[in-house]
Amino acid sequence: MLRILKWPPLLPLLMVLTLSACFAGVKKNGKVIGYKPGQVLTKKGFYKVGELPETWRPIKLDIAAVTLRNDALGSAISTDAYCDRAYDDSPLSALTRHLFAGLQEIKIRKEQSLRLDDREALRSSVSASLDGLPLRLETVVVKKDWCLFDFYLVSPPESFAQALPDFETFFRGFEYSGDL
Repeated sequence: MLRILKWPPLLPLLMVLTLSACFAGVKKNGKVIGYKPGQVLTKKGFYKVGELPETWRPIKLDIAAVTLRNDALGSAISTDAYCDRAYDDSPLSALTRHLFAGLQEIKIRKEQSLRLDDREALRSSVSASLDGLPLRLETVVVKKDWCLFDFYLVSPPESFAQALPDFETFFRGFEYSGDL
């Protein structure tokens, strides 16, 4: 008998909380405080991101990260930033692996290096599960000027392909200069 698993509406948000909490406490060390289209606001300034369609609504969580949710897709896009020794200076691959803590059945489908704002970044496409429910993640991790920036998409497998172009727009718009 085939069992169809339906995603609870808050699962992408739970995933964002799980991913954000993995780096020594986003609330304590994170620099992100808000969002306006095209800008992630930080304690001392902002960094740029690509603008998303209005179907992605910012939601307020009690963490120092920006999370946008698309209800029609059941997906979430999020970003956070850490600076000033809030993370260790590990390779991007190790920093990426920290994002998958708490997940089960992790399968890295693809990894590729790319350049974001004139810095090396690592993009990973992952399938995994959380509490028995399958999910897909796309993550991008980049270090610049003693800061670490994480970008991630969390989606049910059936809407992942639809959410991916918006995620691409979001992280490809990354630009940072100055203090966080």
